[in-house]
Amino acid sequence: MKIIDATWEKRNLGVAAVEIDLDTSDTVADLESIRDLDCEYSVARVPTGCVDLMFELEDMGYRYIETMLSIQHDHKNIGMSLNSVAKRVMDCITYAEMSEVELIELRIQLKSGIISTDRVFLDPAFCLYKSANRYIGWISDILAQGGRAYKSVLGEKVFGFFVSGIDVHRVNHVYILGTYKDYENAGLGVCLINASIRQACEFEATKSVSDISTNNISAIRANLAAGYQITSARYIYVRHN
Repeated sequence: MKIIDATWEKRNLGVAAVEIDLDTSDTVADLESIRDLDCEYSVARVPTGCVDLMFELEDMGYRYIETMLSIQHDHKNIGMSLNSVAKRVMDCITYAEMSEVELIELRIQLKSGIISTDRVFLDPAFCLYKSANRYIGWISDILAQGGRAYKSVLGEKVFGFFVSGIDVHRVNHVYILGTYKDYENAGLGVCLINASIRQACEFEATKSVSDISTNNISAIRANLAAGYQITSARYIYVRHN
């Protein structure tokens, strides 16, 4: 078990927060160490199949809010799984690193609620503003650590974005990805995902990895259509003190 003082959430959400990463070797007895955490908000991540831990967390006041799927693309046969229409659209899409002005527009888009399936947005204890602020803060941290934010363009119009970074092992981490408000139902999600893969290949990344919530079924479909494979899953529980 790892217990992490999530200091960044004080800035993002306005609460003292703790994150708990559990593994398959943890027991119900181990959960006693998190029963009386000194924080306002805690998040526990549980490996699939650990039903005893899930039930005990519920008894401790934790509530299930989502399952996070870890996904991976091996950068082979890129675009081959796309249908003919998506392939034609993909040929017209370009992408580039965002300017400061474009980052401002990204923040405006986030504040409009373009990401509405995450655990903070759906949590009655929070609100749209807190959810957007969390993503804005997260992106700022990623950029400060060497990651990059990219715009995706179709017909000279920016329709979406992705934020990613390549680690020392040449693995591309796609942290956040989404379409802008005016293009939410345009069917461009799979093309946006494909653009992030193409960008990673230009930087000679060996594979791309990401996480996606089961609350976002359309995104799961789009990632699988783009050639991603599910590699693992974790149940996510939250508690407000």
